[in-house]
Amino acid sequence: MITAIQDFKQDHGNPTFVQASKHPQFEKLVSKVATTVSAQPLKYLQNFGGTTTAFLYERGHGVVRLLPGVPFYLRRFYPLVQHLARSHWVEHIKKNDRNRPILGDAGDLENFLFETPRKTLDEVCAALLKLDGHQCFYRGERLSQADVDHFIPFSQYPRDIGQNFVLAHARCNRSKSNALAAEQHLQRWLERLEKRAGDLAAISEAAGVTSDAAVMTRVAQWSYANAVSAHGHAWVQPALFEPITASYLRHFPASGG
Repeated sequence: MITAIQDFKQDHGNPTFVQASKHPQFEKLVSKVATTVSAQPLKYLQNFGGTTTAFLYERGHGVVRLLPGVPFYLRRFYPLVQHLARSHWVEHIKKNDRNRPILGDAGDLENFLFETPRKTLDEVCAALLKLDGHQCFYRGERLSQADVDHFIPFSQYPRDIGQNFVLAHARCNRSKSNALAAEQHLQRWLERLEKRAGDLAAISEAAGVTSDAAVMTRVAQWSYANAVSAHGHAWVQPALFEPITASYLRHFPASGG
C-alpha cells in the first residue's frame, strides 16, 4: 500500500491530496489502498483472544457499516484518535532499524509526515493578503508580517481546510493559541465564509488544500456548542477572554447541525 502511494506521488510530481484526487489514476490508487486496509487492519481490528467481537463495525461484501453511536464518538474524539494514530505510526517508523540510517535522531518526523508543507501555507498567506488586505483578522491592525491562523484551533480539528485559514499578527496567533475566538470574531468569520465563498474556494484549490465551507461551518458549530456545554471561554484579544454563551450559537444556520 505504501509503495503504491509512493509510486503515485513520484510519478505525478508529489501532489497534495486535493491535486491527487483530480488525477485519472487516483481511483485506481484508492481501490488498491481500500483492498489492503480491508484485508489487514479492518479484518483483525476487532479480534480479541482468538474471537471477533464487533463493537465498532459490521462488515459486508464491499461495505463497512459503523454500529450505532460509533460515528458520534469518532467525531467527538476525533482529535484524540488522530493524535494516537499519528503518534503510534511515528513510533513504529522510528523503531524499524532499517529506517535508522535515513532518520538518524530526527525529532521532527511527525511534522514532516503530517503537517501542511510550508510552501502551501506561504501560498495561502499570499492569496489571503490579496483577498483580505494587510490587516489582522482579529484586531484589524495593519500587518507587516502575517501568521496563517486556524480560526477553529488545529488542536480541536486537526485538518487543514481552506475556509479555516485567517491572517493574524504573530502576537494574536500565539495568544489565541488553542482557544476559540470570541463572538465578534465568529460572526465576522461566518459572514466572510458566505461573502467570499468563491474566492476562498479558489484560493484553496490553487494551494492544493481541501475546500469545504459546509464542513467548516458544522465543525465550528459543534466546537462552540461543546464549549457552551462546558462553560468555556473565548479569546477576545491578548490577555482578554469572555464566557462562551448560547448567544454564540444564534449565528449559525438552523440546519447547520
